[in-house]
Amino acid sequence: MDCYLIPGLGADHRLFARIDLRGHAVHYLDWREMPADSTMRDFAMALAGSVDTTAPHALVGVSMGGMVAQEMAALTRPRRVVIISSWKGPNEMPWNIRMLRGSHPERYLRPTLVRTAAPVIRWQMGVEAPEDVTLFDDLVRSIPLEQLKVQVAAVLGWNGPSAPVRDLVHIHGDHDRLMPIDLVKEPVVRVEGGTHFMVHTLAERISDLVREALRT
Repeated sequence: MDCYLIPGLGADHRLFARIDLRGHAVHYLDWREMPADSTMRDFAMALAGSVDTTAPHALVGVSMGGMVAQEMAALTRPRRVVIISSWKGPNEMPWNIRMLRGSHPERYLRPTLVRTAAPVIRWQMGVEAPEDVTLFDDLVRSIPLEQLKVQVAAVLGWNGPSAPVRDLVHIHGDHDRLMPIDLVKEPVVRVEGGTHFMVHTLAERISDLVREALRT
C-alpha cells in the first residue's frame, strides 16, 4: 500500500529517516510554501494533490502532520490514517496552548527568540542525544521564519477535522511534554517512554506500530 508520510511543524522528510515501513511504498510529503493566514485545511488541500487517490493508500502524520492528515482524509479517502504525537482537536491541547488561541503569538517570532527558546523546545520534545539535537537544529534552521509563523498560526487556529475521520489510529508517547497524553482522548496506542520526538528516537518501535496499524 502507498504510505504518505507528513512531518511535524517546522520539519521535513528527514524526521522519518529511521522509519522502516517495509512492504509499503513510502512517499514523503514535505510542506509547501503557504501564504499568510493559511488554515490546516489549506495545508491539506496543498498536499492532497500529491496523493494518488486511485490507489489504496494510508496517511501517516506526526504532530502538525497528524492534524493535516485528518483534514486530508476527506479529500483523498485513505484506507487508514495514522497520527503520531498529535491532537485530534483543541480539546486535547493543554491549557497553556489553548490560552494562545486567537492571540497570534507567532507575530512576535524573531530569529533571536527562536534561538533563545530552542533549549526549552528541545526539552519539551525530548530531544537529548547529540545526533537528535543536530537533526532538530538543522530542521529549525531550514524553515524560513515566515513559514514557521504560518504553520504555528494554522495549529493554534485549528478546531479539529472538518469531517469525521474513519479508520484512525492514534499513537502517542506517555512522556510527551509538548502534548501530554493525559489530555489525549481514547482510543490511543500508548508508547512507554515515548516523547514528542519518538518517531526519530524510538523509530524501530514506532515503525512496528505503524506497520501493525496498516495491517488491521
